Amino acid sequence: MNSYTKILEETRSMVSGYMSGLDPSHDMYHVDRVTNLARCIAIDLAKDNTLSVDLELVELAALCHDVGDRKYYQGKETGGQLIKTFLSDLGYAKADIVASIVDHVGFSKELGWDDEKDDTAEVEWRNSCLELHAVQDADKLDAIGAFGVLRCAAFSGAKNRPLYVPDQKAIENISQKDYLDESNKNNSAITHFHGMFECACLCFIL
Repeated sequence: MNSYTKILEETRSMVSGYMSGLDPSHDMYHVDRVTNLARCIAIDLAKDNTLSVDLELVELAALCHDVGDRKYYQGKETGGQLIKTFLSDLGYAKADIVASIVDHVGFSKELGWDDEKDDTAEVEWRNSCLELHAVQDADKLDAIGAFGVLRCAAFSGAKNRPLYVPDQKAIENISQKDYLDESNKNNSAITHFHGMFECACLCFIL
């Protein structure tokens, strides 16, 4: 067993334990689907000889993408900071890059990006990092379709939200403020899915 394989196995074990405390919308099956999708996207990108994609970064970031998710975690550290500490302790040399990717995955984060106002170096990195794009798009793919519907219902049930509220209208062109607004936390599962679906379709990178 080489060192990366060992790191990958230990990371998966850690993430599996972490996700076991969350609801079914964010479980290890979700993580595995995202990891497999991200790997497929990365392999497909690598077929273009002009592109360079680091599969290790994709796999580790995909495995860890929900660690520290603010929907569940209220600690001071970001998910990326938690992952950087974990991977650094394992001796993984690219822990900081994995951490950066993890800290950039999520609908609410992407909704807050502004290429014209944000730091130039930050914008250049997030627009050029193919490993980030692979994980972002894989996570979005698992938020739509049949699995997306089931995950949305599971999340709403865990948060004690109604499945359907008559006359409740979905928010069009949802902003980061709308997405995070506490007053929208009582939206139905259908309304929530509409917002997620719109975000996913608008934010696909590749």
